[in-house]
Amino acid sequence: MINFNEGKEVLNKYLGSEKKTTIIYNGELYMLKFPDPIRAKNNPLSYMNNQYSEYIGSSIFKACGFNAQETELGIYTDKKGTQKVVVGCKDFTQDGAELYEFSKIGNSIYEIDEKMKLSIESVQLIIESSDLIRNKAEIMSKFWGMFVIDALLGNGDRHFDNWGLLEKDGEITFAPIYDCGSSLGAMLDDDSMMILLSDPVGFKNKEYNVYSCYSMDDKKIFYHEIFRNPVRELRNAIKRTVPEINMDKIHKIVSSTEGMTTTRKEYLIKALEIRYEQILVPSLKRIVKQENS
Repeated sequence: MINFNEGKEVLNKYLGSEKKTTIIYNGELYMLKFPDPIRAKNNPLSYMNNQYSEYIGSSIFKACGFNAQETELGIYTDKKGTQKVVVGCKDFTQDGAELYEFSKIGNSIYEIDEKMKLSIESVQLIIESSDLIRNKAEIMSKFWGMFVIDALLGNGDRHFDNWGLLEKDGEITFAPIYDCGSSLGAMLDDDSMMILLSDPVGFKNKEYNVYSCYSMDDKKIFYHEIFRNPVRELRNAIKRTVPEINMDKIHKIVSSTEGMTTTRKEYLIKALEIRYEQILVPSLKRIVKQENS
């Protein structure tokens, strides 16, 4: 595991909920994300496992053919002498590109007295209304592709600050996918995972009945529901994306992740399997059957 203390710490430039540090390591700029303190009551964890979720989530996106932020797990000892496992996220704007979180783009579209809902309709409206986004179909297509893999990860936190667009030399592209830290059971401790692993009904309730942060038609989106009857753009994304998911590769990503317990590895593999086998694959089969009938 990388020792990020061997890098050079510089002034921090990153915002967000987790504690962050900016370093230069091997000549590259990295944002270090620390385990996020648990704020929910009655949770036995002192810190989330968001550093593992960030690393594994980004790695799964890349394994499925997506442009995702490069991440590395490592250790970092702070000035108090406390050592923690952290995730280093390589800054993808080092070449002069500028990242615009989707919320910023939305704020330029909505009037000050309008509420920007976290909905599929808002995503479509913002993209369609922006005169600067010329490759609208491509951006929307990449959003839906990201949505498919977020369903696999059980990600319920892909809000408008957790994805965005890049601008460089006047060209706007979909940014490398970043901020997967709230997926993959980040807030579950090992004891809770062990209990759920021994309870098939409880496990399915927890890991199959997961929802997106988005709504559609003023209704919260559960992944298993929208994949049962996907809209056209999602249907196309399912046909493109699900065949590219290699579960053997994903198993290896999880099982080879340093620092995680055996219990967490077993739990994450089983959670990924249930969403792949019971949500994504059946959806693809239904689409293919409908198109061939």
